[in-house]
Parts: sequence; structure tokens; C-alpha cells
Amino acid sequence: MKTNILVEYVGGGYSGCIWEYNYFYIDENSKFHDIMSSGHGGITTQAEANNLLTNGHNDWTDADQVSIYHLDNKDELTVFAKETACPNIQHIILWFNEYNSPIAEPFAICSKCDNELTNADEIQLTDFRGCGGIMTTADTLLCYECYSSGMCGCCNEYVSSDDLVYLDNEGKWNKGSDRFEEEYKNKAAISMLEDGLDDVCTECIKSRAGEIERDEHEDMLFQSLATGKPDMFSDEMRWFWT
Repeated sequence: MKTNILVEYVGGGYSGCIWEYNYFYIDENSKFHDIMSSGHGGITTQAEANNLLTNGHNDWTDADQVSIYHLDNKDELTVFAKETACPNIQHIILWFNEYNSPIAEPFAICSKCDNELTNADEIQLTDFRGCGGIMTTADTLLCYECYSSGMCGCCNEYVSSDDLVYLDNEGKWNKGSDRFEEEYKNKAAISMLEDGLDDVCTECIKSRAGEIERDEHEDMLFQSLATGKPDMFSDEMRWFWT
């Protein structure tokens, strides 16, 4: 039997499911280790693992739904890191971190910088989406540094560096470009810079701009009603009528 291999096969999932990927490990001593097993086709015993490896398939898994990764082969581990679903990669690396084998160390690859990650604590998953029924998955796997570089300083959510606005004291934002065309976005940027924020997402900019605009309009309306200035029918109060 092949040893020091990670085996990926289809056959698991929620009760009655046979389409999700499961995993087991055969160590250097030919011992079976169940990493992830679920659904009708989940493999939980050495005999079931032997049957799959001997025949290349079983009742729930076709031959083209089985992948074997030799953990001493860097090329095969790279294929695993690039083609496996991000949540599964994180789960498997966490399992091997806890198993602590001296000869088995699979790794993840950061979707942004391509750094190899062997510690599950370094992995951050983003871009979550539904993938059928009540299940969700993540399309992006990042190292901590890349994840941190895409964090909004206002809402503390990851939005990716492409969606961040960078503020500086020279009145330039959005990666060194000129000021925003919209008046209230500029006011929002100045306000957030005064609050000590420098990297903020576009949604937070829009939200702060909306708050400032509402506050100014409320003050303007009060002044118009109380003093007649500005005149309620002037261009300055056009926003009230549209």
C-alpha cells in the first residue's frame, strides 16, 4: 500500500449527500487516519480505505473522483493547494498541525502573494458564497499580511486592498488620485482623516458622506424655517423639493 499520502474522494456531505469531498491520510506505517468523513460515502475504517485504494473507486466514488497526493512530493502538494476548496485546505492543514507529523506538512498558497502557509493560524478565508442548499464556501485564501492590508480601518471588515481608499494629509485619496468628484465624499474623507483613519472602504466613505449630508440639510432646513435664510425656494434648497 502507498504510504504518507493524503487521499481526497467524493462521497460525503450532509446526511444522504454523496457529492462533497472527504479526506483521509495513510501514514508512513500504513495506518489509516480519518481527516474528514461525512455523508453516505464517508470512509471511516482502514478496510474501507484499502478498498478504495485497491480498486480506485467504491460504491459512492468513481475513479475520476479520487485524488492521491504524496506528501513528500512538492509538485503534488502544490496541485492540492491550488485546486482544493479553500475551507477544506484550512481544515486539512489544521488537522496536520495537530497531528504534528515530522514527514507530512501540506501547505496552502495565499491567493494574493503566493506565499506558502503551513500553519492554519496564518490562514484567513474571504469571499464567502452559497454553494448549494445551506452550504457555504470561501473563494479566497489569504495570509495574515495580505488580509490585514485589505482591512477597513473604520468598520474592521476585509474588503480587499482594491476597494480601500487611502487618505493622506495632502487632501488626496483613492491611491493618490485627486479628490472625489462628489462634495460630500470629500467632506467624509476629511472627517475620517481627522478621526485618525487612513485606510477606509468605499462603503464607509459613502456612509459617512450620507451622514454629513443629512446633518447639513437638517441644519439648513432649520435655519430656513427659523430665519428665512436660505429661502425655501432658492437653488440652495432645491434638494428639499427633489
